[in-house]
Amino acid sequence: MDFIQLIKNGERITLDIPVYAATFAIPASALALLIAIPNFPGVIKQILAIPLLIANIVYPLIFTSHPMLNLVGGPFNFSVNLRFLELLYTGPLLQDRPVYASLYSLWVDFWSCIRTFPKPAKETTADIKKGDTKVYKKDMKFYHIITRLVFCLACVDVLSAWFATFTMHDIITLQQDRSPFLLVLFLLAGLFLTVGFNSGGYGLHLFYCIFVEGGSYSSQQYRILMDHPLVSSSLSEVWSHRWHHLFKSTWLAFPFRPTRLVTQRLLAKRTKYYVGISILMASISVFVISGLMHEYMILCNVGWPIYRRMFVGQQAVFFTANGVGVICEGIVKTIAKRVLPHSLYNSSAIRVLQHIWVVTFGLVFFTWFMEGFSYWGVYNDHPFQFSRPYIYGYVKSHPSLQPYFGSAY
Repeated sequence: MDFIQLIKNGERITLDIPVYAATFAIPASALALLIAIPNFPGVIKQILAIPLLIANIVYPLIFTSHPMLNLVGGPFNFSVNLRFLELLYTGPLLQDRPVYASLYSLWVDFWSCIRTFPKPAKETTADIKKGDTKVYKKDMKFYHIITRLVFCLACVDVLSAWFATFTMHDIITLQQDRSPFLLVLFLLAGLFLTVGFNSGGYGLHLFYCIFVEGGSYSSQQYRILMDHPLVSSSLSEVWSHRWHHLFKSTWLAFPFRPTRLVTQRLLAKRTKYYVGISILMASISVFVISGLMHEYMILCNVGWPIYRRMFVGQQAVFFTANGVGVICEGIVKTIAKRVLPHSLYNSSAIRVLQHIWVVTFGLVFFTWFMEGFSYWGVYNDHPFQFSRPYIYGYVKSHPSLQPYFGSAY
């Protein structure tokens, strides 16, 4: 079969859900086993990894299944490639590290988005001695997770029924003709993303609690996956603290640390500000890579012809613009802190302006992010659609509500 022609035509081979679920992570699993082999020549690992990395990134372009699996498969495979590029190539090259990682370290990388894995203390404190590892008291049971998971799934069910009525054309029309209602759509999209990601986070948490920890866990050891980004007072807070942490360990490993190291080495003898500049460039690199990952997701799911004609560059613009926004915000904050009185800088009025800034910035670039995903319709086909027929039936029988819904119901 000519897979290149298949990709050029925007076509994919449809697999049954069990087959897709069982096969899409095979290259990633092989990469994990390869990197974990001790006392094996690194150059051989690097050579053997090349076809696995190619297979891993090409798989979502060739195979498809249920939209929810497509949603997981694309970013998972993309982030796996980034992580193993660092472990196999950039880490050994830049830091002279061995081409090796234990399976436990990979396990920690995967679960660190929701769970803290304590390390031996570097110094003695009132709570712990140097070299000891903090022991968390298990104070919660698995059923505490279930209640939160059910609540998030119920919110996803209702909100997705509403979002599924908005086509790409509807969103563009709102931007042009109904800006106030676009704000409502934007705010509810933030809520929808929050409960959607937290549904996944609580699902992972429940799995780990039952199958690894035996049904109980420490509330101090777990974090919420996504913490209501739209209540942030800065773009930096959005992306550093409140946005989901699914790929945080990957982003730090690649591209953040390699970019910082390379920039420092290039600028160390040229400017005394090389540390700050290197961190700045490393931060921008994360936004760029995040944009490329979302470009890849859209490409996989709408196909090359449509992607090239309609959506190329949108996600890159959205995420790079946010990176630039974070930098500009930091500059303004630094200047404001120097020139404004302390009482004014920390006043409620300034905090309100900061919240307005976050919402306004997000709203301006909202359609750049949403168009590709609304065309793909990823939020239309999730399995939780219990309320949808009742909501649509009620709206159809009450015409006064129809202007507040999209055209696709």
